[in-house]
Amino acid sequence: MEKLPLFSLPFPSTAAVHGPTLVDEDRGLLLSLVCDDDGRERQAGVLFVKPRAFRKREKIYCTGWHIKDTYDTVCEVKESDWVAELRNDAVPEWRDRWVMRHFIIYVDSFGCLEVVAESAVLDDEGDKNSGGT
Repeated sequence: MEKLPLFSLPFPSTAAVHGPTLVDEDRGLLLSLVCDDDGRERQAGVLFVKPRAFRKREKIYCTGWHIKDTYDTVCEVKESDWVAELRNDAVPEWRDRWVMRHFIIYVDSFGCLEVVAESAVLDDEGDKNSGGT
């Protein structure tokens, strides 16, 4: 399966001082972490909009495929078997109702996260209240 890079975290996950955390919010599924940016704590995150399913693998269960191209980078998996499986398992009248894209990212100290959702965006909402100058 082909992976297409979409965007990267603004800070390396190796600089995380808090997190990573995964939270199911009203606005979507949020993967967030707080990183040290030259002595200042800054939040970085990825918001998966309208998530339909997700799965997480600890590092010891990740193959090279789970890590290659996805370290701190959200990629979209094209022609995903997982999306096909989910569509097949849905009741016929709902099978093609939603946009279902397969996203994958590998984050240090967290592992691999795969999400089937409508979209994925870089989340900067947490940085608005960071007290920066």
